[in-house]
Amino acid sequence: MIKMHFVSAHFGGKPPWTLRIQSKSKSVEVSTAYYTDANTASRHLAMHPRLKAKVPKMLEWQSVDADWYIWMDSSIRITANDPTSIILDTAGNKKLCLFNAFPRQSILEECNAVRQALKTNHEYQSNRYKGEPILDQLIHYYGDKKFTDNKLFGMTFFAYHRSISHLMQAWFIENVRWSIQDQISFPYVLNSSGIDYSLFEGKINGSNSLFEWDWRQREKRLDSTSSFN
Repeated sequence: MIKMHFVSAHFGGKPPWTLRIQSKSKSVEVSTAYYTDANTASRHLAMHPRLKAKVPKMLEWQSVDADWYIWMDSSIRITANDPTSIILDTAGNKKLCLFNAFPRQSILEECNAVRQALKTNHEYQSNRYKGEPILDQLIHYYGDKKFTDNKLFGMTFFAYHRSISHLMQAWFIENVRWSIQDQISFPYVLNSSGIDYSLFEGKINGSNSLFEWDWRQREKRLDSTSSFN
């Protein structure tokens, strides 16, 4: 029996929809967790809601026993009748399944886009990344001669096997040490790990066989002073 655990989180407002996942395979056992303000300690004196959401996003393996962990931002609405089969078929013999980030293809491009948005006081980006040491982070990564900056992934939805949980822990540390813009840190920790991966077909913000990315509906469920994941 393969245990597949789907997890999401929405802090700072009412969840936009109910999390429902199923599998048609008798060899797959599905569990779910949806962390919200109603079932999770606020930790408002220690953590911003967005950083708090990184705990289930990257460290769910510490508290839930499963073979596979699938993270979904709260902007994700599953449309596939059986997402487990798509994930396992995509994985093959790999332990990590990712979406490419389009059209950007490097953390340099991502950093430049975020920094430009901050200069123009773009509300979406400013609410998330204002005050974050993104430039220092980029300089630090580029100082590592073993790092090649030629990949970028959309971390809105991904799946990983328990055997590579150390990658998730390293990623969490980067979010605490540097910025919570986790798309920037993930290619770096992935490159350092040497872990191979499979790619889902389609785009997070376009056509794919797994879900719809409904960030507008999610935004409506946030209060003006909070953030989310």
